[in-house]
Amino acid sequence: MSALLERERELTELDAAIAGACAGAGSLVVIEAPAGLGKTRLLQTARERADVAGMRVLAARATELERDFPFALVRQLFEPALAPLDAAARETLLEGAAGAARGALGIADERASVDSFAVLHGIYWLAAALADQQPLLLAVDDAHWSDAASLDGLGFLLPRLEELPLLLVLACRPDAAGAGKLARIATDSQARRLTPRVLSPGAAGALLAEQLGQAPAATFAATCHELSGGNPFLLCELARTLATERIAPAAEQTERVRELAPERVSRTVQVRLARLSVAAQAVARAVVVLGDDADGRLVAAFAELDEAVVARAADELRAAAILDPDAALRFIHPLVRTALDAELPAGERAGAHARAVELLRARGASAQRLATHLLATDARGDRAAAQTLLEAAWAALASGAPRSATAYLRRALHEPAPDDLRPRILSSLITAGIRASDAELFASVLPEVLSALEQDPSLRVRWGPKLTIWMILNGRAGDAQALLEHAIETADEQGDTDAAFRLEAQLNLLARRSLPAARARLLPYLDRIPPDGPSARLAAALESEWHTFDGTAGDAVAAARRALAHEGRIFIEQPEFFSPGRPVLALRYADQVDEAKRAADRALAYARQRGAMPELVAALWMQGALAWWRGDLAVAEADVRHAFDVARLGRLAPAEQVARALLAGVLVLRGELDAAEREIEAGGLTGHVPEVFVFSIVLAARGQLRFEQGRLDEAAADLLELDRLSKGWGVIGAPAPPARICAARVLAAVGEHERARAKAEAALAHARRWGAPTLLGHALRTLAMTAEGAERLTALEEAVAVLEDSPAQLVRAEALADLGAALRRANRRADARPLLREALALARRCGAGGVARRASDELAATGERVRRWTPIGVESLTPSERRVAELAASGMTNRQLAQTLFVTVKTIEAHLAATYDKLGIRSRRELPAALEPDAAGGSRTRTSVRTVAFEATASAIPPPPR
Repeated sequence: MSALLERERELTELDAAIAGACAGAGSLVVIEAPAGLGKTRLLQTARERADVAGMRVLAARATELERDFPFALVRQLFEPALAPLDAAARETLLEGAAGAARGALGIADERASVDSFAVLHGIYWLAAALADQQPLLLAVDDAHWSDAASLDGLGFLLPRLEELPLLLVLACRPDAAGAGKLARIATDSQARRLTPRVLSPGAAGALLAEQLGQAPAATFAATCHELSGGNPFLLCELARTLATERIAPAAEQTERVRELAPERVSRTVQVRLARLSVAAQAVARAVVVLGDDADGRLVAAFAELDEAVVARAADELRAAAILDPDAALRFIHPLVRTALDAELPAGERAGAHARAVELLRARGASAQRLATHLLATDARGDRAAAQTLLEAAWAALASGAPRSATAYLRRALHEPAPDDLRPRILSSLITAGIRASDAELFASVLPEVLSALEQDPSLRVRWGPKLTIWMILNGRAGDAQALLEHAIETADEQGDTDAAFRLEAQLNLLARRSLPAARARLLPYLDRIPPDGPSARLAAALESEWHTFDGTAGDAVAAARRALAHEGRIFIEQPEFFSPGRPVLALRYADQVDEAKRAADRALAYARQRGAMPELVAALWMQGALAWWRGDLAVAEADVRHAFDVARLGRLAPAEQVARALLAGVLVLRGELDAAEREIEAGGLTGHVPEVFVFSIVLAARGQLRFEQGRLDEAAADLLELDRLSKGWGVIGAPAPPARICAARVLAAVGEHERARAKAEAALAHARRWGAPTLLGHALRTLAMTAEGAERLTALEEAVAVLEDSPAQLVRAEALADLGAALRRANRRADARPLLREALALARRCGAGGVARRASDELAATGERVRRWTPIGVESLTPSERRVAELAASGMTNRQLAQTLFVTVKTIEAHLAATYDKLGIRSRRELPAALEPDAAGGSRTRTSVRTVAFEATASAIPPPPR
């Protein structure tokens, strides 16, 4: 092996990265250079130095052949670490979140589908577990040929590297790293980018001397440098040719050198290969087709040679610098394989891969392994090929690699697949397209899908739900609506009432119908669907929403309980609908918070079990919405942030926006107006808001923020628009009372008392009909804003009394503060003080800085000396610290905490250390007692902080501005 020349800077950077990883500060190093400039040598040197430094080294090399094999690179990296372990040790590494990596490693049940995000999360935790045992180097060569799923996995590692003893080194070509997933990794701001240059003339001469065994003449060396361009690989290839031709490195041989110029690597490689035995040539061609690290017995069968002959031929190829010197059947450099592959005629190449399929199939190879070769064969209308590609796609989808699945399915489609397989292939393409977010795939495949629907209208019913989701994701909501309408007609014609109802329910998400119109479309189905099945539970979920909007709490709760029966099976039955959140939020509005919490916990457990990101975000959103309702704002903030982080990781843009709006609303209640403004701006939520129900929360949060900022005209514009839209949607009850209440308060603030009074009275009338204390307390507080004197006091006294039975502690704190302030202004200071003290204590416990400050100011105005209202003890914990502390107090380990919250173990350790300091304790054993009492000696019921979620069609409008 030749010496590494003029690579001192690169080696220094690699040494520094290795030292950093060994010290616990992981990083990314990208070695980026054109082919032949020594990336592989640098990577090999990094592996050797890391090994000396005590690191575990896991390496992989991507190949052109496996670009569509899902997680091919991940398997190369991690299988050697898992293979020697016994079952118990392997299970330890793959426990918890890391278990989702099984699909990527090919050791999971291919029938069990796993969400892509869960798989990436699992790969991260497997890497973290290995790095916990020993500092880890992951070395990847030829990353420009990596499969997309593996690049997703490596990209997921990036923002978490610095807290792990893990060094990731990638070698790639600059032209291939210029776009896509690899570009995002290679250009990461934290990456060390090494760009080895061509050799100088002096270094070229030294390399020639090493290769030829004697120093070359100056003119000879200069000519070789010129012809090779200073490229080390090409220079070595030229030197090998010179040695083979027995050309001395003398000045008089300069012209002869020009005749041998390696203008194409294939020329020199083919010359060397032609001098070898026929068996060696056959083995080289077999490895070209079968790929690096091919099994020797398979190579023997492909080349039709005895295994002993293959072994001798491989030694010939190693001696000729065609195969790598180690025992594996691997080319010494990717350019060598590329050169030999380029010499194969297209027809011969396709036939060779077809032969590989036959051999591999006879040996029981997986469908994915066969598919790798089928992609390189000619289409022949072969049913077995189409079936294999379909099975490979299913396996890829199950392992969380939708882009690999699309490659297999498109190839199967154009086999062409037989008529009976085409619908299954197209159906799988729709699923893969949704998961892969591939606009080009949508554009190319949709015409074939629509053609299939024309030929077989019954497919509209079977494909309608997921096909319309695919269309919506690609900006074709109008077409999706038309498709659902045709599918409903088809289902009705077929007498399939159950399917028609489910399609109609999905259509309601698109059609922007008012509540009465939507209900009118669905009611005729209710008596005809099976009474105790998925459709019945879906119908009950919709009914709970209808009652929430214009009925009574009792009716809404009854419907919600029917929807959530059978241990919340609806969360499994309706993963593609937003329906399961409706009954949970109905229970919340009806003040049945404990029951709602149990359902939300079940939704979260199901989502984690499936590893499905949209469902996880939805469950997390519900958790946070319930924490908000109870008045536990620190928990609500932590959970909403968690939901936002998951939505961002999953690139769920609508969920990100709604989570930001919800977060802004929480921050307003916490008194953090500047932070709320930043969230509104960061989410691009300052302009026009679409007239879609899910975005109503944007108007509510923004209007509430503007109200607290004193920007009353802007607040009025948003909150009155929200009220107008609520009427248009036909939403009479919750969340319209909060919308109407928001409008009434802002109208009162700007002096339009008559309009404010009318809205407040209407809200109160409905709240009394609804029959739950929290909503009634809101309405009474609003009516008080439009009243004076005794009438105001009477309304506030009733609000405080009603809220005694409410789980919404923050709303009670606001009512107490309102009543205390009114009494103080009526010069009844002695009566005001106990109310204001309780309001202050409740507000602090809720983490509501704005209410606490107001109560404190009012209490001081009564002449009482007020203790500080700023947070102390438990209240001083940040939302993230609070969330970590409560989960730690429940008995979860740091690793379990980190997996649950999608952060690193070091982040958990930092949060706990800060928590111990603020609470004045020394260990997690003291956490339960330290968290339970509040600063005033009272107690609080701890709300689970296992997060919050996006529920599009049942989004909650925040409590109104004070």
